[in-house]
Amino acid sequence: MPPLRLIPWFLLGVLATAAETPKTHFDYRREAVAAYQRQDYPAMAAACEAALHLRPDSPRYLFNLALAQTLLKEPDKATGTLHRLAALGVSMPVETTPEFAPLQTRPEYAAILARFAANRAPQGEAKTLHELAGTAGIMEGLAWRKATGDLFLGDVHSRCVWRLEPNGTLSKFSAPPELFGVFGLVVDEARGALWLATTAGPEMSGYTAADKGRAGLAELDLATGALRRLLTVPMNGEDHLLSDLTMAADGTIYLTDSAAPLVWHLPPGATQLAVFCELPASTSLQGLALVNRGKTLLISDYANGLLTIDLLDRAVRTLSPPPEITLLGIDGLLARNRTIVAVQNGINPQRVVRFTLSPDSRTISEFTVLAANLPGMDDLTLPALIDGQPAFISDSGWSKFTGAQANRQPPHSCRIMANNCCP
Repeated sequence: MPPLRLIPWFLLGVLATAAETPKTHFDYRREAVAAYQRQDYPAMAAACEAALHLRPDSPRYLFNLALAQTLLKEPDKATGTLHRLAALGVSMPVETTPEFAPLQTRPEYAAILARFAANRAPQGEAKTLHELAGTAGIMEGLAWRKATGDLFLGDVHSRCVWRLEPNGTLSKFSAPPELFGVFGLVVDEARGALWLATTAGPEMSGYTAADKGRAGLAELDLATGALRRLLTVPMNGEDHLLSDLTMAADGTIYLTDSAAPLVWHLPPGATQLAVFCELPASTSLQGLALVNRGKTLLISDYANGLLTIDLLDRAVRTLSPPPEITLLGIDGLLARNRTIVAVQNGINPQRVVRFTLSPDSRTISEFTVLAANLPGMDDLTLPALIDGQPAFISDSGWSKFTGAQANRQPPHSCRIMANNCCP
């Protein structure tokens, strides 16, 4: 066996704590890491296989399985696993991983590398609607007001909402008092309101340790930007991150909590947020959209794919990924009837995709990459419909706010891009 070096990046970052039986794919991931550390490659391969049985569309698990198979001197199995990985449309550091060097003499290895190269090539189309030069914040949320043509952008770092008018004028829309970091946005024309998910985090200007766990739903006056109310989640010692929201036809607001496995809601007439559903198996809830004629919530979980919640009985179902498709790393969602457009920024390359739900919202078909690897398309955040077209934020600023320099980054250009294909 080769000497053990530092654990590669792709084996790190376990997201979940130990669980009771039955085991989750996170449990098997931990077992694979432990086996790698002690150079027990048969156990590593077995753990990766078990994780893939539960999460067959995981690029990480396929990569790690191919690594274990190579270390076990099983090149046929390793190249077969790498074919499966490349078929997901992702890019992984196969060429630069020394453990895969023994595969280079095999004739099929060149085809595998060619497939990964194709995955890094430009796909689809997207055009830049607006370029916002000199942006100093993190533009996360996006909403369009049809009545005026105004675009609203939620800024996590600057703790505000910006308004971009049709003539290109950008101005601060939200009025004091200061919000937390602003994430998802929803225009509520019937109530003259702009709803937003707001959360305190380290990337937020002025953040202190006392802000940890502070999050809520804010309602702004759609005409003036004045804060009508801020409904916060209970400060119970747990961390919370309200990241996205959607509104039902009756005015109910639903919000995902990315730090706690919760979906919150605010029914019409309610004066405080309440837990709508707890999802203990989830790790990082992200975007949400109403489907099935408004009867079902479709929710993305970064590490577990897509799930649905029936609004009547609150039954939770996980959508199984179709062959050669990964549903991991999906952030924002847009829905029109059974057609869904999603920003998938938790994989490499980041991309915008479209897929179709079955009539019962339990399976997925017709998966298409709308845009990936295009010039100026990186660091993507939440999407919105602009005049019927799916749009999204690119170069949002998240990549600029990392580590010790998180609050000292120079201004950058942020783009609002759109795809010409209707959702």
